[in-house]
Amino acid sequence: MTTRRSRPPEVLEELVVQRLRLDRIRAAQDEEVWIVNLKKYLRGDVGDLSRREVKNCKKLAPQYEEGESGLLYYQSRNDDSAEGRDEMMKLVIPETLREDVLHHYHASLEGGHQGIGRTYQRVRRHFHWPGIFRSVQRYVGECTDCETGKGRPTIQGESPGNIVATYPFQVIAMDHIPSLPASYKGNTELLVWVDLFTGFVVVKANASRTAQTVAEAYEEAVFRRFGASEAIRHDREPGFMSDFFKAFSKLMGQRQRATLAYRPQANGAAERMVQTVTRAIKMYIADVDQRDWDEYAERLTFALNTSHDRTRNETPFFLVHGWDPRSTLEATLAVGNTSTRDAEARRWRLRIQRHYKVARAQALELVREAVEERARRQTERATQHEIATGSQVWLYLDRVKPGYARKLAHMWHGPFRVAELVSAFAVRLETAADDAGRGASRLRRGAPAEDSWEATRELEDDVFEVEKILDVREGRATRFGRTRREFEVKWKGYPDSTWVDELDLNCGGLLYDFLRERTGRHRFEAMQSHENAEAAAPGG
Repeated sequence: MTTRRSRPPEVLEELVVQRLRLDRIRAAQDEEVWIVNLKKYLRGDVGDLSRREVKNCKKLAPQYEEGESGLLYYQSRNDDSAEGRDEMMKLVIPETLREDVLHHYHASLEGGHQGIGRTYQRVRRHFHWPGIFRSVQRYVGECTDCETGKGRPTIQGESPGNIVATYPFQVIAMDHIPSLPASYKGNTELLVWVDLFTGFVVVKANASRTAQTVAEAYEEAVFRRFGASEAIRHDREPGFMSDFFKAFSKLMGQRQRATLAYRPQANGAAERMVQTVTRAIKMYIADVDQRDWDEYAERLTFALNTSHDRTRNETPFFLVHGWDPRSTLEATLAVGNTSTRDAEARRWRLRIQRHYKVARAQALELVREAVEERARRQTERATQHEIATGSQVWLYLDRVKPGYARKLAHMWHGPFRVAELVSAFAVRLETAADDAGRGASRLRRGAPAEDSWEATRELEDDVFEVEKILDVREGRATRFGRTRREFEVKWKGYPDSTWVDELDLNCGGLLYDFLRERTGRHRFEAMQSHENAEAAAPGG
């Protein structure tokens, strides 16, 4: 006897999530006046609109369209064809949901804490609202994790030139992040490979840096997916790389060895990506002992490879595969189309191949131009500092306490206000503790992020209002193995504090401030001052 199998609960859950998200966006659009008026105008229902509203809608109407689901879309002006119009339709995000979209494309693991340009390109690919670039600029500029996780400014010499690849994975650059804290999985190294043509990055956490383990990691992470490269650019000693390719050839059962490109003075692509990966990992480490770094390292490559590359004018993922993947947000929303798409595989393939050939040719030319321009700018660039009394600055501390990994530590702290200019090379900062002088070379200008949270409704009589969050501790474990946190809360109008499960709290602004301050304090406590470092040194 056979029975009909019902649809899996995971599928039902995804459909429910998709419907709820669409309903939420539709409801939010219907609460924004200009969107409501524009929808009425597009339907021909202008009886309730004033002459001024009709005039404004008439100007906007050619660029907008209402989809089958009742959602408003914006059409980019780059393509007037029917096919291009369908692909260029971008979902209009009302003001109340913009912070959620920005968080997804910047602060989540799929966002990877990328800069203003890359975050903007990812958001605008499928979404639209007036002033979208300014919104991204403000959100990224006020991200405390990005400010504290930046590296120290460096003064570079003249450019030694560079190697230009002509197709994907012809030439790759290899580097590694050594001596990381032993993770829960036993890893202490992070290997990084960067394709010089597309900018595609591959990382692999490893337990050692021997030639054998590096060769095994390369074979698994790079060779199996993209094949062999003509050259691997690196800054390791030639003896190590010789052993590396001996081990790789043994794995493949070959005698022939690959070409090496030993250029310790010009491995900038890999070194820059090491800095980018390290900075991204910093943003998500939750363990105080920094032992969870490898849980995020490989997952963050999705954010890096699907971000718009300013040099190549495309995403690395598209230049390698010929198509762009969707994020979890895009997969559950009606983005990119307003009607049922043609699902014929052959037509889709021909269209993608046509776009891919053009993108490949453009990328090659753009990379060549960018290499020349970068070399010219590096030779001419000069760094200037303008710090005055009253300025708000970030303080750079480059010493960490024993047991912490310097590469994963946040070096920038603050912001602090400049109390006094002691000399041309030293200032005195306003801090919670005794004021201390700091070298001006360890400072950079900045501004604290403004708290944009506001109460959205009046509290009812039977609802307790949180006055302050005092502490946090580990709570009960769920049946899925995750541990929820509990917060010690001081209630307004009550003398005693109580411990509350994080799921029962509804005080977004206060909770965000508490966690941000606590994270900053832990990061600062992990650093050593120059005086403490000298005292801890042998013979100090």
